[in-house]
Amino acid sequence: MSESKRLAKEIEKALNGEAWHGPSWRENLDGVSRESATRRPIPDGHTIAEVLLHGTTWNDVVRRRVEGETPEVTNTEDWPVAAFADDAAWSVAVARFFETGKRLVATIERFPDAKLVEKRPGVDGTWYELISGQLQHVLYHAGQVGLLKKASVHVAA
Repeated sequence: MSESKRLAKEIEKALNGEAWHGPSWRENLDGVSRESATRRPIPDGHTIAEVLLHGTTWNDVVRRRVEGETPEVTNTEDWPVAAFADDAAWSVAVARFFETGKRLVATIERFPDAKLVEKRPGVDGTWYELISGQLQHVLYHAGQVGLLKKASVHVAA
């Protein structure tokens, strides 16, 4: 298996399951309602919904960067306001997160292995560092969502 395909597979597992670290994003989000997702169980901490929207932004930004674009991320894009009019809007946000993740995985799978060690234009770091950094980012926030889900249940009780 090529290194790009291996990295893509690791991100796929972190998003959808069979990850060594524990529950994936999909497993952590299973059963999370809009109400629970927008609850703030840790004062001054992020909600599950905020983390989800943040993850959606970065799935898309990293994909676009791997494809050669140079998107800048504003504070508003980095941590969007997580307000959903109804349960359907929450479901759309969750679906969009997984769709951006799927597109990121497909883009990384196609990335040439030989290019992974090349320096990225205009920034410090290589393509490998960008992609492995996104893997770390996805894993970190999957764990964060799992903890917030547990904390949210205790706050509601």
